[in-house]
Amino acid sequence: MVPTPAGAGIRHNSVHVGSEGVSNDQGWEADDRRRGIPPPPGRPTPLPTSPPGPRYSLGDLERETKTTGRTIRYYIAEGLLPPAYGRGPTATYDLGHLLRLRLITSLKENRLGLQEIRDRLNGLTDDDIAAILNVQTEPMQEFWRRIELHPDIELHVRQRSRTDPAMDDAVELIVGLSRPVIERLEERRR
Repeated sequence: MVPTPAGAGIRHNSVHVGSEGVSNDQGWEADDRRRGIPPPPGRPTPLPTSPPGPRYSLGDLERETKTTGRTIRYYIAEGLLPPAYGRGPTATYDLGHLLRLRLITSLKENRLGLQEIRDRLNGLTDDDIAAILNVQTEPMQEFWRRIELHPDIELHVRQRSRTDPAMDDAVELIVGLSRPVIERLEERRR
């Protein structure tokens, strides 16, 4: 790059830029530009985040709660529900919308007015509403047991909790009933 005399200035985008009278908010001076120093990086812009968990369309909410789309939009306008994520037909809703709609339906069945429902919903988190509705929002933990009945036969049992006496009794019964069958298999193979 050929150095430019200090008073000569340079032409950039049809604007004469000289070393005098140029102000730059970022501190990146005309001399730096002439020397080939790249401009400082811009401010990082955070990407928009989407809510965690399942996403629902308006049709999904209508099916799950038996509430019309018009009513859902009315509840949003009245402040009973937070706004959707996005606009128009691509708008989505999260678990909080679904839980709040279910609680609104429950409170309306108890003949509460919208103002009283709004007052009750204010300050409640999704977890609070799930507890009120006694709804499980997280998938249940599953435990798998592998029981070898024979080198070629296995029994796989899914348990929803570590301690389930009824399931343990059922597995023991199945294992006991399978013993004669396994013994017959062994006899036939000899």
